Amino acid sequence: MSETLREWLERELRDFGPVWKSFRSKQRRMYYIWMAAAVAGMAALGFVAGYDLTYVLRVHLPIGVGIAVFIWLCVLLTSRASTMKSVRKRFEKALSALSPTDQEALARQNFGRVDFLNTFEDSFPARLLVGPDFWLYFRNVCQIYRVADIEKLWAQEEKTQFHYNVGSTRVRRKVSAGVSLMVDYREDTSSAKGRPDRLYLASWEQFQTAKDLIIRHCPKVENLWKK
Repeated sequence: MSETLREWLERELRDFGPVWKSFRSKQRRMYYIWMAAAVAGMAALGFVAGYDLTYVLRVHLPIGVGIAVFIWLCVLLTSRASTMKSVRKRFEKALSALSPTDQEALARQNFGRVDFLNTFEDSFPARLLVGPDFWLYFRNVCQIYRVADIEKLWAQEEKTQFHYNVGSTRVRRKVSAGVSLMVDYREDTSSAKGRPDRLYLASWEQFQTAKDLIIRHCPKVENLWKK
């Protein structure tokens, strides 16, 4: 990695640090709520089932505490892996794969930025950086998009399936699982992979925010959006 790009990365990580701390704080509050709900929920279940206070304290409450402890252990394990040191490594891996010329060009760009705090789904805040020649999207991994190689852009709603029983009938249902900004490259470019890249976002609202950022900071792709 060039020295110019390394200096750019240091500035970017300093800016990202407070966002990461806010994200972790929101996640911890969410985990505490789950832990309290596990204890209270198991106790309430005991009373609803008709057991007396002694039985609930002896059986249901320890089960709820056990679930809460399990949640906390999961928090500890994920906290060890979800650090700014890990963020740095993921950025460095993606940036180091660029050619020396592209590294210098990227470091000279003025980027627009937006952060998405998907505390329920992700281990890190998601950050989209948009410049006139390069985009970066960090969401657990770091993806880099070279604007000159892009042929077209479009949105694709992602679906997931779940199954449930209605009487004796097994029902399959599809529900929305987010939106992908699809990036298709010209076949004669270094970015071409035979398939579009996906810039996955958690909702249509996030997609619109990302699109607005692209329109403001990357006018080169104005005519590449698929109708």
